[in-house]
Amino acid sequence: MMDYDYDIVIIGSGLGGLTAASLLSRMGFKIVVVESRNRIGGRFSTFEYEGFKLPTGAILIPDGWVVNLLEDMGIGADNLRPITQVYYRIDGERYEIPAEIGVPKVLDIIDKLERKDAEKKKRPVKPVELRKIMRGYYKKMRGINQEETITVRDWLLQYTENEKVHDAFDTLCTGLMMAHSWELPVSKFFLFQEMTKFYISPDGNLSIVEELAKVVEKTGAVWINSPARKINIKEGKATSVIVEKEGKQIEIKCQMVISNIGAKSTVNLAGKENFDNGYLEKMRIKLRPSPCLLVLVASDKPLCLEGINNGLEIIMGSRRIKTVIPISNICPELVPAGQHLIYTSAKSESTLHPMDIKYEMQQVKSDIREFFPDFENYGRILKIRACGIINEWPEGRTWLGYGMPLETPISNLFNVGDSCIAPGLIGTPGSVESGYRVADIVKKIL
Repeated sequence: MMDYDYDIVIIGSGLGGLTAASLLSRMGFKIVVVESRNRIGGRFSTFEYEGFKLPTGAILIPDGWVVNLLEDMGIGADNLRPITQVYYRIDGERYEIPAEIGVPKVLDIIDKLERKDAEKKKRPVKPVELRKIMRGYYKKMRGINQEETITVRDWLLQYTENEKVHDAFDTLCTGLMMAHSWELPVSKFFLFQEMTKFYISPDGNLSIVEELAKVVEKTGAVWINSPARKINIKEGKATSVIVEKEGKQIEIKCQMVISNIGAKSTVNLAGKENFDNGYLEKMRIKLRPSPCLLVLVASDKPLCLEGINNGLEIIMGSRRIKTVIPISNICPELVPAGQHLIYTSAKSESTLHPMDIKYEMQQVKSDIREFFPDFENYGRILKIRACGIINEWPEGRTWLGYGMPLETPISNLFNVGDSCIAPGLIGTPGSVESGYRVADIVKKIL
């Protein structure tokens, strides 16, 4: 068995792992990142298919943590394309609603539509109770009771039974917080740190993680096709990592191990016997992987927001699909000439149980045909990927507010990424923030 020596081994090249790796490399530590796949970036990457550059997972880059990281690494974010317009499709009509006033404006539109419909049909109005909801909304934002366990839907039922209002809140929960409004505790919902600006990389997210890898390679290495097989533990400390590289077993001796493959997989590599019952119990409770279908639709003509090159659309009243991003409108470089591409993800009725993939695909296809009538003549489903609970690539490894700690019972073994995001943050920015936190901890220790 071949031996290598590094200060730090980072398992997995997702955004959290590469954030920690690039920051620690800049501090002068000798780092090796080991990646099991033939491409870096995990669910924040890009692959080519029939001439299209497709996302492996996340496509949107929220303003804040990711942009700050690029600037800190000297990569620059000038190349990113901003999404400045957000449209809601409500009862078949499209409304432009700025992200910073999204919730109150959507409720106001629903209220007006309900009154207009009631007047037209000469029936009683279904009350939206706009003022009551917003008073309760802002009151919650000022003071969150972390012990409160009622769901977002139950909290909202205090003010209204209007299903369009409930659909608006569920759309926000599933689109950003990884769970339905009837599953997510309201205390977690109000931790959410609102994001009002998003970007897309015209070169694909792979170009971003490749730049981060170049920073790491100045003092260390990034190995692809090199799965970690075991984390060796001796007297409560990680001493080395066994990696399979080019068909050979390699032992990498190190002072520190950072895992970006999810807390559950980290435990499996290090051996469950090395973790106390309290940590394992916390892992069982907090890790709530969120299933979805990632859907990419190609077409010979635009199917969504034609002529708008900096917007996305949120569809209310759908079966499954909610947020639709017309990638080719914003970044035509990512598609072949004369082709168009939209990106959406679809949540099943429960994020706590495995999907019935066949049934969920039927629901998605019904949505596409209903909301994009030109699809039958001009479009095709290019790719559908099932991101499940059972496999290791869910949409998110846990819901908003349920992140695991970075620290483990093994003193020099840490987790990073979307299984341990900070309260109020979600996937992409949460993974980057966790990389900053773990880099700061490691710096103090070493």
